[in-house]
Amino acid sequence: MEPNSPTPEDFAAPHGKTGTLATSDGPEASTDDATPSVGGADVPSVGGAAVYCHVAVPIPVEQALTYGLPSALQDVRPGCRVKVPVGRRKLTGMVLRTDVEAPTDFAAKDILEVLDVEPVAPTDLLLLAQFVADYYLAPIGEAARALVPADLPPWGHRRIALTDGGALAVVKDADEGAILGVLMQQRRLRLADLKRQLPSMPQLAQVLRRLQEQGRVTVEEPGRRGRRFVKALELRPGDREEQLQRCGRSVKGRAVVDFLASLGRPATLREIRQAIDCGDGVVRRLTSLQLLREFTQPENRSLARHRLQAEGASTLTLRGDQSVAVDALLGALDAGSYAPFLLAGMTGSGKTEVYLQAVARCLASDRSAILMVPEIALVPALASAVRQRFGQELAILHSNLSPSERLQEWERVRRGEARVVLGPRSALLAPVSRLGLIVVDEEHDTSYKQDVTPRYNGRDLALLRARDHRAVAVLVSATPSLESRHNVASGKLQRLELLRRAGHGQLPEGILVDLRREPGPKRPGEISFSQALRGEIEAAVEAGDQIILLRNRRGYSPLLLCRACGENFLCEDCGLSMTFHKRQHRLVCHYCAHEVQAPMICPQCDEAALEAVGAGTERVEEQFRDLYPGVAVDVLDADAGRRAGGAAAVLERFRSGQTQVLIGTQMVAKGHHFPRVSLAAVLHADSYLGFPDFRAVERTYALLTQLAGRAGRGEQPGKVVIQTFHPDHYAIQAALTGDDRAFIEEEMKFRQSFFYPPFSRMVSFLGRHKEPQKVHQAMQELARRVRRHPLAAKARITGPAAAPLERLRGKWRFQLLVRSAAGSQLRQMARQVQEPNLGIELTVDVDPYDLM
Repeated sequence: MEPNSPTPEDFAAPHGKTGTLATSDGPEASTDDATPSVGGADVPSVGGAAVYCHVAVPIPVEQALTYGLPSALQDVRPGCRVKVPVGRRKLTGMVLRTDVEAPTDFAAKDILEVLDVEPVAPTDLLLLAQFVADYYLAPIGEAARALVPADLPPWGHRRIALTDGGALAVVKDADEGAILGVLMQQRRLRLADLKRQLPSMPQLAQVLRRLQEQGRVTVEEPGRRGRRFVKALELRPGDREEQLQRCGRSVKGRAVVDFLASLGRPATLREIRQAIDCGDGVVRRLTSLQLLREFTQPENRSLARHRLQAEGASTLTLRGDQSVAVDALLGALDAGSYAPFLLAGMTGSGKTEVYLQAVARCLASDRSAILMVPEIALVPALASAVRQRFGQELAILHSNLSPSERLQEWERVRRGEARVVLGPRSALLAPVSRLGLIVVDEEHDTSYKQDVTPRYNGRDLALLRARDHRAVAVLVSATPSLESRHNVASGKLQRLELLRRAGHGQLPEGILVDLRREPGPKRPGEISFSQALRGEIEAAVEAGDQIILLRNRRGYSPLLLCRACGENFLCEDCGLSMTFHKRQHRLVCHYCAHEVQAPMICPQCDEAALEAVGAGTERVEEQFRDLYPGVAVDVLDADAGRRAGGAAAVLERFRSGQTQVLIGTQMVAKGHHFPRVSLAAVLHADSYLGFPDFRAVERTYALLTQLAGRAGRGEQPGKVVIQTFHPDHYAIQAALTGDDRAFIEEEMKFRQSFFYPPFSRMVSFLGRHKEPQKVHQAMQELARRVRRHPLAAKARITGPAAAPLERLRGKWRFQLLVRSAAGSQLRQMARQVQEPNLGIELTVDVDPYDLM
């Protein structure tokens, strides 16, 4: 049987003819004719015939569209963005393939404009986008659009300007001479205009990049005129010995000359001062001696605010189990062939050190690495460790960067200046060259599954991209997903396991609190600090240790209720209770983001009887401050991530000891290493258990185990307190005792009995419409089409039925689930049963993770 988590072999085209494409970085990969293959000549002109190309346009159609190329635009290549007419609109698409064959059944429109001088998406990523479109049944235009930053300006709109240094520089070759000659006359012009004046220079972009690195020209992005400029210096041409003699007795001056000569490029004044430990006077003297040429260049933006403060590096001695894992990864890297691993091991066992040593070997062999984490909140700590070890090789890519920061980092990766890319699932699409290693940390986390089109799973695509580059893929987790465990059992992943905690760290002592037996009044949804938990908090506070408290719900309370008339303030678009945020005194729907001012009295009965029911992180913080008024406390949740400094600022305060207690949602349970934490507590362990989702129990177990792993990672022994109304549940018992095998046995029995993944593959059909009857009827018709399909005999069909969240954003939702042991047949059926005239919004999700 195929496991639910797809491996590269599962991405073969499920139907129709196949073609192959050999890339320079990977093996031949099968593609489906329904999605045009990537390829074509660099200059798509054959014998003077009219040229046509396939363009992926971001509209809900399965295939790329065919357009003609006017003779003036026939130097376009796959991976370039173009402006094309679509109906009455003009949209930006991406060229997938160039071809000389004209369409026979329609007259193709012409491309309006080529936006890029050279491809912004490399061939291997175009191929990956086509696989995404085919496997996840997504429009090819949406898959291609995900390959580049949304705010990447058209290259042709960039403005090229000649610097003073460029005007005085010695011309090194004919191409440089031609570019500098044009700029000497016009000083500043658009890249597209420069290209038109130099039509016979195919390497224009590469030469410009070299001139920019040398400080001879500046490249200005549209809308980025506010950039700061810094002083830079270049060693003038000349005999090295003579230059050193002209420095006289100045040791610092000679060091500057040696530094710039060995660097082979200009350097900023700051770089020189840091490398040589010299003052500005040394540089001024060398400039006056005509040894250095001074100019200005745009300042690179520092991403220090997205990293924790680096701690002093320590010499690490690997344990025996770590050495075994490192040797296996290094051997696979040296072999230069595709090798997928699952690196498992208890929390705090040193998994990060294992894969960072693999990154070091990857860089030493002149290859690149991608490090993926499930959430942005995990980036700062890992970024510090990577930056400390690999310096400027690190690039960070995620949505919390400003547009200019994101573009800067993306271009550093694309130019090969940064060979270690760190970020969430979108980092997988970074345009790295010579990819050697992909690490998927916390691989079990559901955040790797994208919840908008294209609905790809970053963990699964990591295996595919690694295979295509003959790279090593490492899935890392203390609580591996059932899908990855199943892939190990079936031989698709090689398991590496760490058996002990690093250093003196020990697994924390587990303390179970049965909330049913706690004294005092109980209200639905209220969170209590049990007597046992209070005792542990007081002991930790008195000892000066740090504490992490988990409440997996943000805001003050999930419900604001009028005790007089029962008004509960439902979202008008979703029909669900709005969460009360006391700090802003707002009611917010966490599903559609609709918000209103919270009233002081009930608008229905005019009674002052409003009461907040239940507790989120904001209320837990308030209760904690009331109980322990002198203790510094902070909150890490999605709301905190949007404040100044974001999650990195909260984590830095906790790391440095400015705050002693960290309260948060599941963000606090993942991957953080804080050696001074001696107590971790789950205030309500039952949050996920009641969800109508077959993965609810697995998520509960993973969350509790990960949270427990935050305690006892240093010299101090740790404790974990789990408060629950279901103390006998096998997931809670397994997390409390660290009995991973017991949990897996029980959960696998459940999954197999009910034919859930990893023992089947699943496709979800979700219909939406403003009228409930219309969406119900349409989904009934879709279900009939599914049941009549020839492949339906091997599938199990559930529904259609109202989705657990029946109405969201003003639309009613019905769901149809189809499971089968054969993933390729299931996708083939899902593709063929879709009816464009159902009259509803239909979302098809392959390997779904969100069934709500």
